[in-house]
Amino acid sequence: MKTSAFVFGTDLLDEGYDAVLDQLQQRGTLEGVTLSATYHDARDVFPHNPKRHVFRNEGDVAWFVPEAGRYASGLVPRLATAAAGVDVLAELCLHAAGLGMPVTAWTIFLHNSVLATAHPDCATRNVYGDPYLTDLCPAHPRVRAYCRELASDIGRYPVQRLLAESLHYRPLEHGEHHERYLIPLPPEARTLMSLCFCGHCRAAAVQAGVAVDALATAVRTALEPVWQGEVNAAHAEPLLAASARDDLDRYGDVRAATVTSLVAEVREALAPSGVPLAFIDHAGTMSHVMHGVGRDDEVTLASRKLGIDPAAAAAASDEYCVLGYLDTPERVAALLASYRRVLGPQARISMALRPLLPDCQTEDNLAAKLAAVRAAAVASVDFYHYAMMPLNRLDWIRRSLAASAGAGR
Repeated sequence: MKTSAFVFGTDLLDEGYDAVLDQLQQRGTLEGVTLSATYHDARDVFPHNPKRHVFRNEGDVAWFVPEAGRYASGLVPRLATAAAGVDVLAELCLHAAGLGMPVTAWTIFLHNSVLATAHPDCATRNVYGDPYLTDLCPAHPRVRAYCRELASDIGRYPVQRLLAESLHYRPLEHGEHHERYLIPLPPEARTLMSLCFCGHCRAAAVQAGVAVDALATAVRTALEPVWQGEVNAAHAEPLLAASARDDLDRYGDVRAATVTSLVAEVREALAPSGVPLAFIDHAGTMSHVMHGVGRDDEVTLASRKLGIDPAAAAAASDEYCVLGYLDTPERVAALLASYRRVLGPQARISMALRPLLPDCQTEDNLAAKLAAVRAAAVASVDFYHYAMMPLNRLDWIRRSLAASAGAGR
């Protein structure tokens, strides 16, 4: 089982490339390093950074120097201001190579407020036509071209794999800072408000035989009692009319086909470089932001809401990354078993774990989770996140890896 830890460009610049890699390799006994090649807005607490303890990540920036000429789509990532002109990915690859450490380029694709705001025609839009300026639509031709261009740009670097995050639709929640929902929005309402009805999504559905105009009307009708204050958060009766449910299911099929074909296109764009594509499925960790999704639900319920057909997406990529951001080893094992049932015995599955709150409060908890991961024949595990962990968590990782390896003999 291969191992790695997520790092930010700020870790490498503030602490030094060799210092960070030494911590990972010697203290954590980790084989590789996973850099946020592109990253979104966030404000984080950094326990051990020598220059900053609370940092607002500049939103939607690159930690490599993009080749602007590649981006015929007109959607061009911008270099992080904090990089000060340095190609951090290139420098990391150079330093890591000297230590025999493989580098993964962790890349955010469609969750991009900067590009969606600058190009609102490329953003997802709800049934009322309101743009969600946090997310690019995977059905939009320019957006799909951008995804291919970004992947091929990163393929220039000597990285072990491209770890693709947000290469799918996203839910209503988890979008904006200070987002507010001050009326009851039951789970079905949130699901309906998550659907993209932009012109490109509509066109794809019409081509598939979906009565999109009728479906959109039915969705707006279903939501009207919510806006009138006539339902509460615990509302259990269906909002959408039964007559529209077949079209909604077929609309979901079209969304899944859109995502699957985009994953395949990104993989094809990477093919000349030989860099494999690992697809991250967020479904395993959506229960904290997507109402109506529980930690113990069958994973395909959440995947469907994100436009992901796990089996199809796995077939279109080289590796399927599961987010194991759960509290107990039993839940981690159950999640992996659920994915294995869906993906089949031959699929290459990797997992991300957090030796941090809210998932993990003790070293024993982490060790038990790693034992479950090894038992599930997971190909690799990535630990989230070096910047946000006290350095003693590297000791937890080292000892837990050793314990799980011994138990597996």
